[in-house]
Amino acid sequence: MDVTPAELKTTREALGLSSEWVAEAGGVAVRTIRHWESGAARVPDDIADLLNDLARQVRAHVDSSAARTESGPITLLRYREQEALQQATGLRWPVATHAIAQLRAIEVLRDHGVTARLLWFDPAEYAAWAQNRSEASPEQWAAVQPWERKA
Repeated sequence: MDVTPAELKTTREALGLSSEWVAEAGGVAVRTIRHWESGAARVPDDIADLLNDLARQVRAHVDSSAARTESGPITLLRYREQEALQQATGLRWPVATHAIAQLRAIEVLRDHGVTARLLWFDPAEYAAWAQNRSEASPEQWAAVQPWERKA
């Protein structure tokens, strides 16, 4: 599938991806990414596929969140660190990409009349909460967080 330089850069930026992340994921140098984005060379199919696959995953994530049946309030989590995101969700997306997906999900939920919010995930708070539970998940922790929190 041919991807134009503008599509490559736009997709990369819309997903919150740095040139460095795409270069590492694609096994190329950062200057190669910039070369493709400038139009100096054709964007290889494997790089286009990499970004298109991630965009599809983000859309699926948003669709899954929007398909939730509870009427709210719904709390989605935002992660500050890559390690916490990966441990909690299994996702290898950059934190910025996940943040963009969560924001899109909140927007869709609100568009459907669902009260929804985005809350910072606090690993220490979560660990203390989960300590006395046989089964715990970040989503369960998020659901019991007070709607009004101190700044």
